[in-house]
Amino acid sequence: MKETDEWEWEIDPGRPWFRWELGSIVRYRDLLFRLVRRDLLANYKQTVLGAFWILLQPIMTTLVYWLIFSNIVKVPIGDVPPLLFYLSGIICWNFFSDCLNGSMYTFLTNAAIFNKVYFPRLIVPFSSMLAHSIRLSVQLVLLFLVYFLFYIGGKVSAPGVSWLLLPPILLLTGLFGLGAGLIISVLTAKYRDLDYTLQFVLRIWMFASPVFYPAGLVKGSWKWVFWLNPLAPLIELFRSACFGIGEISFPYLIICIVTILSTLILGIALFKRHELKLTDII
Repeated sequence: MKETDEWEWEIDPGRPWFRWELGSIVRYRDLLFRLVRRDLLANYKQTVLGAFWILLQPIMTTLVYWLIFSNIVKVPIGDVPPLLFYLSGIICWNFFSDCLNGSMYTFLTNAAIFNKVYFPRLIVPFSSMLAHSIRLSVQLVLLFLVYFLFYIGGKVSAPGVSWLLLPPILLLTGLFGLGAGLIISVLTAKYRDLDYTLQFVLRIWMFASPVFYPAGLVKGSWKWVFWLNPLAPLIELFRSACFGIGEISFPYLIICIVTILSTLILGIALFKRHELKLTDII
């Protein structure tokens, strides 16, 4: 072989933990887009209403919350129209929950593909997050439409510059779900019975987040525990950006951002470290 020839493949005994090869996701972008399309079509294939479920799910959940928490329990939510208050919390929570669930089953639902062909495994959870981001965009259009109707009725003020904070808030929400899902995907691949426990924890987590109640209702000496939940500052900041309400604790917001970035880094590192071993286990 000539000295000028270049090697196309390099086999080494190991690789550093920090070598994540995130650039490979860009090189496999065609596959990424195909997986996004697959996820979108698979969720609503063979359904009567089809993609309309993207809107119907938050609408029905909002109406149930409005009926129970606003009319029966009578949770005080301030001057914001109840439909807008509950819809905003549901959209934030659903995006986090969808990103988490879409990532935590990466190895279990794609074992057959992983065992047959090589491609960067991180593409699968990233494609799931992108698919749910498209669903999120449709639901945001619904939120803006409802907001506009209330604005015409004089119930809310005109949108302000603070609405520009919505993209970074939702990005942090999705990244938190992605990072937590990557960590859980490694654990559930080894210990299948964790799935039942995690679904229960996820339901409890929703009640611990200000989805259907304002953070101002949380009082007492344990209030700091509530704010350590990264979703609490994000949902409150989302409502504050939309409606100008909410109790924002900036020190806990900084802790929230650091927690999310740490979770994402840990999730990617753990995923890359165990992706080959878990393929053999499954």
